[in-house]
Amino acid sequence: MSKRRVVITGLGVMSGIGKNTAEFWDSIQNCRDGIAPMEIVDRSRFRFQNACEIKNYNPKDYFESTDLIDRFAQFGVITARQAVAD
Repeated sequence: MSKRRVVITGLGVMSGIGKNTAEFWDSIQNCRDGIAPMEIVDRSRFRFQNACEIKNYNPKDYFESTDLIDRFAQFGVITARQAVAD
């Protein structure tokens, strides 16, 4: 089996503390966390009420149409685009 090398040439982030690398790094440097009461799901069904959700996310800021791609996949596409741009 041959060894393959991987080179990371860009960064992309979509997280509860930043929707890009600049916001993410700023949150880390200023000790901000993204933990808050869940807003996307019905909290009454869960024992724990807090999570680290991506706040103020509007898929229309990133896509013309999101009919064929779920939220989780959207984040992957967004971060891949960020990495390529980086």
